[in-house]
Amino acid sequence: MKHTASSSAARPDATVLRKVLGWSLLVALGASGAASLAVKAVAQTAPKAAAPATAAAPAAPTPTTNPHPAPASVMAHSCAACHGTNGQLGDEFFMPLAGMPVQQFVRTMTDFREGQRPATLMGHVARGFTDADLRAMGEFFAAQTPPDLTLDAKGTR
Repeated sequence: MKHTASSSAARPDATVLRKVLGWSLLVALGASGAASLAVKAVAQTAPKAAAPATAAAPAAPTPTTNPHPAPASVMAHSCAACHGTNGQLGDEFFMPLAGMPVQQFVRTMTDFREGQRPATLMGHVARGFTDADLRAMGEFFAAQTPPDLTLDAKGTR
C-alpha cells in the first residue's frame, strides 16, 4: 500500500514558520531581559560589612544609587541576545553596537529609558541601568571592532 499524503502536509507553510519565529524571538528577548535583571541584582547584592546593631539600616540600592556596579563587559551580555556577542551582530533587524560612538549609545539608551524613543523591549531594558552604567557600556561598545557589513559581488558577506 502506497502512502498518499501530499507533500504540502509534510512541510509547514510560511505562516506557521513566521509564528514559530515570532514566538522564538519573543522568548529570546524575554530571556535577555531576565538576564539583564539578574546581572543587576547580583551587582546590587555585594557582601557588606556588618553594621552595629544601633545603626539604621541603609536604603537598598536602586539603579540610580548602586554603589557596586557590574563591569561594563558583564552588563553588555544583556545585549548579546539581539545585538550579538560584544555588540557585533550585523543584520538588517538589529543595529550593531560594536564601534558605536559613546554619546550615541548613551543618548539612544537614555531616550529609550525616558520614553522619548518608542520601543517594545528597550525601554524596559534601559530602565535597569544608571547614567554611569550607560556611559560605561557605551565606552565598552565603542572599543569593540564593528562587524564587516560589506557585501561581495554575490551579495553575501
